[in-house]
Amino acid sequence: MMPQIHRFLSSRPSRAALALAAGLAPGCALADSADATVTHLVSQRIEVASNGSSYHSTNYLAYLVADVRIEVDTGAVGRVKSWKIWLGLAGEQSDTLWFPHYGVQKSYPWYDRPRSVDRTERLMVPEVVWSGYVRARCNELADALRAQGLGNTAIFAEDRTIELAVKATFDVDTTGAGSGNILVEASSWQAQKKLELVCKKWAGAAIPQASDSLATTPSQVVNKGLSIYERSGATGVCKIRLDGWITTDQKNAAVSFRYRNQAGKQSQLWTVNTGESKTATFSHWYDIPNTEWTETGSVRMVGVSHDFESGWAEYSMDCVEGVPQTLTVNDPPKLKMSIVEQGKVMVHGQICPERLKLVGLLEGRGSFSGYAGFVKKNGAPWISPPQEYSIAPGEKVLVGGTYELDWSEVLPPPNQEAIRSDPYFDFNVTNSDNKIVASLKNQMRLVVCKRPALNPVAGGGQGGLTVEPRQPAAPATPQRLQLQPTPQVPPLRQPLRQVR
Repeated sequence: MMPQIHRFLSSRPSRAALALAAGLAPGCALADSADATVTHLVSQRIEVASNGSSYHSTNYLAYLVADVRIEVDTGAVGRVKSWKIWLGLAGEQSDTLWFPHYGVQKSYPWYDRPRSVDRTERLMVPEVVWSGYVRARCNELADALRAQGLGNTAIFAEDRTIELAVKATFDVDTTGAGSGNILVEASSWQAQKKLELVCKKWAGAAIPQASDSLATTPSQVVNKGLSIYERSGATGVCKIRLDGWITTDQKNAAVSFRYRNQAGKQSQLWTVNTGESKTATFSHWYDIPNTEWTETGSVRMVGVSHDFESGWAEYSMDCVEGVPQTLTVNDPPKLKMSIVEQGKVMVHGQICPERLKLVGLLEGRGSFSGYAGFVKKNGAPWISPPQEYSIAPGEKVLVGGTYELDWSEVLPPPNQEAIRSDPYFDFNVTNSDNKIVASLKNQMRLVVCKRPALNPVAGGGQGGLTVEPRQPAAPATPQRLQLQPTPQVPPLRQPLRQVR
């Protein structure tokens, strides 16, 4: 007989088939039924970027998200002790990669074990876990195309699509006569939920590659320009923003360049894409060397992937404090984060917050743009919807997220202890290339529920609030009443209404 803990691939056994199996084989042992099924696929598409020779990166903030239904039935004599579900990715001809560390599970105490389970859970798997798998599938496709005689230019000149199945599997631990035999029906490739894996074309695929014998005509830079915006702060630190544009004769051309100042010093390498409009616009911030004299200088663009130079853009500013004589690369934004409790809900006689409001602050230390979001680290995975941002030095940007607290699985605490929860969050920020450039790790909020405050004249019993009996009154002492003249009461003024 098999052990009582079982793992199975996603399936949906027919109830009628189970009944027929029991009727046709009366001598067999009783069997439990269990199933985990992907009912809804939130993530419909995964994209892998290329560089003209390989597929190399995915979105750092992307998640694989799906709803999974878990069904367990132990019949009339069994009980469900525990279950766990998790997701997997598979190609039609490739092995399945499972993600057991990002599943959802539940165990039941001995006194509260159900005979059956039927519920749907949302599962989320972060990009870092499956990125290598999807990149490998795209590069396998590229290798297959090379075996057919295609070169890199032809391979990476267009988007290529692969179907991947999103599967669900489960572990279940049951008791009863049928716990050693769980009936499961295999699931076909056609019946599985699928997402679209897009192996993206290279934006610079029009540039000839060394491995190709034939190549299309390379793109040309037909127009370019550069201007300077000057900024000097209260501390005397000077900055310039370089605003440039590049136009090519072909769509979606990748153009790499550096900035060079009048002294011959060069910046880091920048790459832009001219897109469908054939024109790319961009801005970059730099600190300017300070001297005791007026700061003057000039900057131009110098092409790397294409042969071009822009005209000189000049600046002249009065600064105070000295800094190194070089163009300084921008620093990513500085991050701060706060967590605020919102709403109230009653849980086992205690008042608990209904949700947590996550507030992130980006303080600009350079010119950056990209996405910002919050990720829950412990328990069931969760990510806030990524929010787009753009920031310059000295600017501040607020980012918000709302995390709904789930108290539905909380058992009554022993000895009237306070109900607690301690979620941890990361605050992540990416740049325009979807790479994480700043992160605030493990920001924890200890949530402690409270019992409702009682009126001093009331006592709290097991059944609710109980009013104490009134004490017998003391014998009354006769009092003489004297009527006093009633003073003239001025008319009441209508109270002012507060505007909120």
